[in-house]
Amino acid sequence: MRTSLRQTVIATTAIIGLSAFAAVAAPPASGDPTVVHPSVTTNGQPTSTAHMMEGKIEQRIADLHAKLQISPAQQPQWDQFSQLMRDNARSMDQSFQHRVQTMPSMTATENMQSYADVSMAHAQDVEKLVPAFQALYGTMSDSQKRMADQVFRDDANHGDQARRG
Repeated sequence: MRTSLRQTVIATTAIIGLSAFAAVAAPPASGDPTVVHPSVTTNGQPTSTAHMMEGKIEQRIADLHAKLQISPAQQPQWDQFSQLMRDNARSMDQSFQHRVQTMPSMTATENMQSYADVSMAHAQDVEKLVPAFQALYGTMSDSQKRMADQVFRDDANHGDQARRG
């Protein structure tokens, strides 16, 4: 059970993290794919990728908090887990943005190494989440655990379906 939970947490976080970054950094559907097209806020000001990622991670945190029905007694464990999610998103955004900025001048070998570096950083960030989530999971009622299992299973399946097309 412990290995299964760990695999589920890792898979889900990887899917969430990488799909969110891919969505933000995806090139426009038409035109020059090397041109960065910033999003625009309602007041017409450009929105940074970091700001967009912050919004996505905050939405994910809020969704999980609601679905898992985190109680006041569980809030300290939740706070540790959610702060790690924020820190990881910030770290991954920085790594990804560095890759995007340096990609135009990369050789194929450098590109492959850069991708490996980003992937390794992501794996390390996910590893940091596991103990924090285990601490939270350990405080959950049986019904909360079932919900967490289902949420993470659904997220993993959704990512599998997205990759298969």
